[in-house]
Amino acid sequence: EAVVSTQSTGKKKRKLEEKKIEEDKRQKDNSTEKKAQKNMGGSEMKEVETLEDECKQVAAQLLKGVLLKVATMERERLMEQRQDVMKRYSEEKKRQEDEIKMVQENQAKSAEAMKVREKELREKLMKKFKQFEEKK
Repeated sequence: EAVVSTQSTGKKKRKLEEKKIEEDKRQKDNSTEKKAQKNMGGSEMKEVETLEDECKQVAAQLLKGVLLKVATMERERLMEQRQDVMKRYSEEKKRQEDEIKMVQENQAKSAEAMKVREKELREKLMKKFKQFEEKK
């Protein structure tokens, strides 16, 4: 057991040392970066700022281009959808008009047939009436 606890203690010590070394490196990097920024002259700082501004402008232009492309695609999709709806509407309207026309034609045929039948019945009735009159 003593050997096991010594090994785990050794591992813990190594991990602590590694963490300390990493922290020292980070602090050194940060201080080096700050020194470099301090050492940079005013013109170099302006140049860096100018480059950053240009990067932001390019990014904004790219984003605007992407947004315009997306908007154009969405508009085209909506126009196609509108055309599909208009096509279905006109087909439905034509179907209804054809149905109405057919119903009207059937009504006209029925009315004509009723007139013919009424005329036939009237003539038949008149014949019967004449026969009845003749028998008297």
